[in-house]
Amino acid sequence: MFKATVALGILVLSLAASAAPEPAPPEVTAPSPYGAIPSPAQLAWHNREIIGMVNFSTITYYGKEWGYGDEDPAKFNPTQFDARQIVRAAKSAGIQLLVINAKHHGGFCLWPSKFNDTYTVKNSPWRNGKGDMLREFVAACREEGVGVGFYLSPWDRSRGDYGQSGYVTYYHNQLRELLTSYGEVLEVWFDGANGGDGWYGGAKETRHIGADYYQWDTIYKMVHETQPKAVMYGTNELRWVGNENGVAGDPCWATMNSPKSADYGAGNQGDRNGKYWCPAESDFPQRNGWFWHPGGHSKSAAAMLDRYFTSVGRNTVMDIGIAPDRRGLICEEDAAELKGLGERIRAVFTKNLADGAKVTASEVRGNSAAYAGEHVLDGRSTGTCWAANDGTTDASVVLDFEKRTEFSVVSLREPIQLGQRIDHWALDSWQPGSNGGDWEQFAEGDGIGARRLWRGNPIVSNRMRLRIIGASASPALSEIAVYLEPESSRKEAGAALGKSYEAGLSKKGWKIVSASSEGAPAANAIDDNPATLWHSHTPAGPQPAPQQIVVDMGAQHVLSGMLYLPRQDNCTIGNVDRYAFYVSDDGTTWGEPAARGEFGNIKADPVQQRVVFDKPVKGRYFKFVALHSADGIPIAVAEIGVIGK
Repeated sequence: MFKATVALGILVLSLAASAAPEPAPPEVTAPSPYGAIPSPAQLAWHNREIIGMVNFSTITYYGKEWGYGDEDPAKFNPTQFDARQIVRAAKSAGIQLLVINAKHHGGFCLWPSKFNDTYTVKNSPWRNGKGDMLREFVAACREEGVGVGFYLSPWDRSRGDYGQSGYVTYYHNQLRELLTSYGEVLEVWFDGANGGDGWYGGAKETRHIGADYYQWDTIYKMVHETQPKAVMYGTNELRWVGNENGVAGDPCWATMNSPKSADYGAGNQGDRNGKYWCPAESDFPQRNGWFWHPGGHSKSAAAMLDRYFTSVGRNTVMDIGIAPDRRGLICEEDAAELKGLGERIRAVFTKNLADGAKVTASEVRGNSAAYAGEHVLDGRSTGTCWAANDGTTDASVVLDFEKRTEFSVVSLREPIQLGQRIDHWALDSWQPGSNGGDWEQFAEGDGIGARRLWRGNPIVSNRMRLRIIGASASPALSEIAVYLEPESSRKEAGAALGKSYEAGLSKKGWKIVSASSEGAPAANAIDDNPATLWHSHTPAGPQPAPQQIVVDMGAQHVLSGMLYLPRQDNCTIGNVDRYAFYVSDDGTTWGEPAARGEFGNIKADPVQQRVVFDKPVKGRYFKFVALHSADGIPIAVAEIGVIGK
């Protein structure tokens, strides 16, 4: 009886214990954001990866990069203009947003602004003066599912009141007009080029402005109130990458201590632990110049893919400048290369070879499934992630492919809504050896951010390891992916950005007659070698402009234009931005210049300048006069050439 009672008691206790609820696991808190973090609008901007800018204006018909402000709107008549063709060409490259250049520095407006009665499309023959090009672009973007942005140049070289308070009111009115008349706007582009020479309503003078001339606080408030989803380029929201080559720094941090958007080179790498989330936009023109020019050419699809890796792959967004031609269409060459870029990107990134891999992390935050290593493979760049415990600065994640796998591209992403946390990283592959095998490092770098791409020679391995070697906050990752770039694409990697320059008429038999000064031989300007220079930095010191050379072409030619190639060594000192060009029968009598003007934007975009004369000129000799250099006292010339009729 006693034994039965004891047994019954044990059974009751056992049943009670089994019915008791399991203690709840300790709650695992999310990682605290580290440093500056993106706004929802900035996060959406990062996720676009590729955007474009459409540049089309009166200067398309003048062969210029910057309008002086006196270009005749009567020349603006793109009789075949087709916004759908332009937008579809851009979309074929993977472009998800188009910034429409509504008004460039020359002041001509692509819409019939109610604040300008003299210098808009309504003063042109296009659509008999009744068209609105912005409205057609916006409609095409909406139809194709492409986002809309606007570029409105603060600098206006056409306005007589530029530099005065009246122009600021005009600019604010136009900006509000754009922001409230065309529906949703996702990006507003403010160029850093401001103040200088201009027509200014006939004054033809130089005007300078102060840092807050445009009343930026008023502008920012206007944009935020009217278009809350928009990000602003050239402010503390988005910065310039410091060049117009589509090449971000390595690393390129998304944070800055101050915007510095207009400073050359300052935004190329950013500031680690900067107080603003101000990522870089890596812009470059598809052609040799932001606007279409006769005789120009497109960068190849392979070259633009290279720029995808040096922009998107370095924590920035790639911005491709596309330029309609004088018909109002994307020319056949440009359209083909844009389509080719989209095809190449898809060929590389369609198949993630890590899908299905076994993931092992050195630790998981709170041992919670919410932060397990498998989240690096779930295809969600936001919302889920692998994360380590607070206080951790070094960690690793291993992908086991379960079979030997060949790959040549690795993609890494941080959940940037938690800030940029990882400082340094390395990638290893497992390679067999005499002792069963070992890890071999094949890549390392600083910073990850929105996306970091490694691209190299193919590696074959059954396992890959990411090592985080130092983090400013507990590491977190939203993606590790591996891809194999097609062999044909790999062979094209590193392709030059199109042809380096147009040679023009043959220089065989040409001779230098005279040069004003020679820090390097003037003959370098006509040797068909873009790597050599004629410059005026002599042993006695840099000699200022004006500087000139006279060339004997050996025979008479009928010339329709001239060519100037600035230095191509990634240095801007001495590049000529104002010039005069003369032609003569005898090398003594020169008369009026065949061409005189400026090379706009040459400091930021040092590409070959092609100038077409108003009318053909016959002669044996020419004289090139460098009237001013864009950056520094001396002048520099890589090549001078001429165009035959």
